[in-house]
Amino acid sequence: MRRNGFTLIEMIVTIVVVAIIFLGIAGFVEFGAKGYTQTIDRQRVQNQTRFAIEKLGREISHAVPNSFDLTSSNQCLSFYPIEYAGFYARREDTGRIEFVVGNELEYPHTFEDGTRLVINPSRMADLEDDGQSVSIAGVSSSSESGDFFSVTMNPPSDSTANRHFIYRKNMIQYCITSGDELRRNGVVVATGIDSNQSEFRFQDTSLQRGGLIHLDFLFFSGDEQSYYKHDVQVSNVP
Repeated sequence: MRRNGFTLIEMIVTIVVVAIIFLGIAGFVEFGAKGYTQTIDRQRVQNQTRFAIEKLGREISHAVPNSFDLTSSNQCLSFYPIEYAGFYARREDTGRIEFVVGNELEYPHTFEDGTRLVINPSRMADLEDDGQSVSIAGVSSSSESGDFFSVTMNPPSDSTANRHFIYRKNMIQYCITSGDELRRNGVVVATGIDSNQSEFRFQDTSLQRGGLIHLDFLFFSGDEQSYYKHDVQVSNVP
C-alpha cells in the first residue's frame, strides 16, 4: 500500500534548502540597507559641509579687511563683520572726517553704543579701542541734509578709494574643537570635523588682491571621509 507524504530526510533537505534561500535573501537585503545607510550618512556629511563652508564664505567675504586673527594653533578664526561701509572726505580746516554710508538708513540716524569707524586698517590691532579706529557711538546725521555724518578723527593713513568701515564690538569666532565640532561663537555649525587634520590659514592682503582665507577641513562619518580645501577671498579692500 502506497502512502502520500515526505520522509524525514526529504523534510530535512527541504528545510536546509529553504534556510539557505532565506539566508541569501537576508544577506542581500542587509547589503542593500547598509548601502542605503552609508549613502544617507555620506549625503548628510556633504550637506552639512556645504552649509558650513557657504556660511563661512559669506561672512568672511564681508568682514572688515585685515581684521582676521588666528589662535589655538590655527584652530580658531576671529574677525569683525561689517556693519556699514561707505566713503569719507577729510576736512583739513576742521580736522574732522565727514562720511556717508552705503546701506539704507532711516534718517535722522544715531549710531548705537559699541559702534566704531576705521579707515585703512592693516592689522587686527587697528580695530581695537587703542588702535586707529574711533568710536562713533552717539554720532548723529547732519542736521543740514541729514544724509552724512561727521567725527573728529586723524587716521595715520588714508584709503586710496576713500573708503571707511563701520563695525561693532561683536567679533565673530569660528573654532574647531577637540570634540570634532565646528562652532560659531559657541554654537555648533557642523559635527564630524577632524580636529587633528583641519585648520584655518590666512594670507595677507597684497597689491594684486585682498586677504585670502584657506579652509582645510576633513569631515568624517564612520569610515567615510571627505577632505575639502576651499579658499575665500575677502571682498573688501582698505
